[in-house]
Amino acid sequence: MAGIGFDLRRHLRKETYVGLLRAYGLAAVVGSGPWVVAIVGTIVIGLAALVYRSTGADVTVFFATVTHLTAASLVTSGLLQLVFTRFIADRLFEKNPDIVVPNLLGALLVTTAASGGLGGLFALFAFKGMYTYRLLFMLNFVVLNNVWILSVFLTSLKSYRSVVILFLGGYGTAFILALLLAPKGAEGLLLAFFVGQAILFSATLWLVVREYPTSFRVEFRFLDRRKVFPVLAGTGALYNVGVWIDKVIFWWAPETGIEVVGPIHMSPIYDVPIFLAYFTIIPGMAVFLVRIETDFADAYDSFYKSIREGASLVTIQRGGDRMVKAARDGIYDIFRVQGITVVLFILIAPRILRALHIPLSYTPLLTVDVIATGIQVVFLAILTVLFYLDYRKLSFTLNVLFCMANLILTLLSIQLGPRFYGYGFAVSLLIVSTAGIAILTRRLKRLEYETFMR
Repeated sequence: MAGIGFDLRRHLRKETYVGLLRAYGLAAVVGSGPWVVAIVGTIVIGLAALVYRSTGADVTVFFATVTHLTAASLVTSGLLQLVFTRFIADRLFEKNPDIVVPNLLGALLVTTAASGGLGGLFALFAFKGMYTYRLLFMLNFVVLNNVWILSVFLTSLKSYRSVVILFLGGYGTAFILALLLAPKGAEGLLLAFFVGQAILFSATLWLVVREYPTSFRVEFRFLDRRKVFPVLAGTGALYNVGVWIDKVIFWWAPETGIEVVGPIHMSPIYDVPIFLAYFTIIPGMAVFLVRIETDFADAYDSFYKSIREGASLVTIQRGGDRMVKAARDGIYDIFRVQGITVVLFILIAPRILRALHIPLSYTPLLTVDVIATGIQVVFLAILTVLFYLDYRKLSFTLNVLFCMANLILTLLSIQLGPRFYGYGFAVSLLIVSTAGIAILTRRLKRLEYETFMR
């Protein structure tokens, strides 16, 4: 994340309110911009379809399909994303940037082949007829998987304005096409979405190649068993399974889900609140990026540099204390800011629902989902610190616990009735975040010992 960190430090060094606002604004845009722009872009496409002669049924098919494609692509790309991220980070630490683009091209080829095969088989056997829909389903699945792999580089690109522009350009194009293709129904909207994602993918790839100039060749060193950590593949996939498993259960439960097209289901009672809740992660993600990329990253680099260069024990201990303090203060600030955001959103939730013409009966579930997404930001921060400290197995174990807890508690919540909807997701995140903080606290207390003895 060198690029974003550099810009954040530059703004913070100004020691003015404007500099502070710019730093947090930049962090918000880059940290959660892809989420927010994607959500807003999808909404805008749907609204354009409703205005321009597309039926409500077509829009429902579009929303449900894109949601399923997003969930599935995050899980499948998660198998490679963390493995590839760690490989690239290690090579950059070795000051070998020439290896970035060749291995990125190799990763994109592997991703395209795997997602094309999986998406093609699913589209072939899961649907009857609907040949255009099948093709667009597969194409969107492939391009989304590749976009998630490329998103690894978003925070390392020094031209953050270009990142914002390319997201707006991709979804802006999708919106214009949606206006033109709305009469074609769900297939027209999926085609508009695909073109927008393809532009987003192409522009991001161009930015990465510009940032890491090299000869255009394809390499697969990221698959070398001696240079990768397979446990990261499981961690990346399990994290996304944990995030989505409650949604899948609500889609398929007879009490809460409805069939849209073929195996594509949705849950109106559950999808709307969680959809709105994810907008509340923006402040927490901004603080997360600022704190991790300034105080903690600086302290982390200083601590391990002092060890590599043979500093005195006193210097090493002081560096360790500074790093521990930065980690604790960062997580505390995320918890505090996200907590304030959650409280404020809960207070204005009824007004938001009225403005969107959504029944106020959604308020209790929306409240639970807002709390859950807030805890998710804290959990993400804990995992990030564990990754920095190279506790790969601990991260994997926490995500196994997250998946199992969300699965069991969500099934239980459905049995208990509507008053308990959403608690499976929230409580499972509370469990793993509490466990993560306890583990992280214990490990940080033994930082010097763990560093040398491991």
